[in-house]
Amino acid sequence: MQFCLKGCFVRLDLDEISAGGVVREYSFPVENFVELQALAKESQFFFTSILEFRLNLQRAGSLVELDGSLEFSVKEVCGRCLSPFEDRITSTFSLTFTPQKKADPEQEELELETEELGLVFYEGTQIDLHDALLEQVIISLPIGPLCKEGCLGLCMECGQDLNVKSCDCEKKLFNNKFATLKNLKLDS
Repeated sequence: MQFCLKGCFVRLDLDEISAGGVVREYSFPVENFVELQALAKESQFFFTSILEFRLNLQRAGSLVELDGSLEFSVKEVCGRCLSPFEDRITSTFSLTFTPQKKADPEQEELELETEELGLVFYEGTQIDLHDALLEQVIISLPIGPLCKEGCLGLCMECGQDLNVKSCDCEKKLFNNKFATLKNLKLDS
C-alpha cells in the first residue's frame, strides 16, 4: 500500500503495466484533492477517513483497462430527518485509458466517435490517475443520503423527528390533484 502525502499525484508509466496485469493500492488524505475540500465546504459531506483505492491494471497495446475499488468514510446529513450520521462508502469501477488523438490544426473541433465515448485519454508514456480517481469518489457519494433504510423523516406540520417520537398532527394530502377522483364510481 502506498500512502501519498499532500501534493502527491498518481502517475503510472505504461512500461509498469504488463499484459498480465499489475495491482496497485493507494491511500490518500482528502487534502490531496482540492476539489473534495471545496465540496466538503459547500455541502453536507465531511470526509472522516483517508481515501483507499485498490487498482487492477491490465495493458493491451496502447489501451489500459483499470478495474478498481475505493473505500472511505464521510459524515453526512440525512435527507429525510436532517440528523447527522457517519457512513462507510465502498464502490467499484472500471475505466479504459487510451492515447489522446492528435488534433488536426486546420480542424476547429475534434469529434469523438461512438466507440470513444466512455474512454479516458492520456498523453505520452504516463497515465495520470488523479482526475479519474477524483471523479470516482464524487460519483460514489449518495445523492439523497439516508441515516437508515426506513427513516421516517420529519413531520411536515410540526417538524417532529418521526424516528424519535410520533406526533398528533393531521396528515394532509400534499398537492394531490387526483384526490377528487377517489369518490368517483364508474358503472360497468
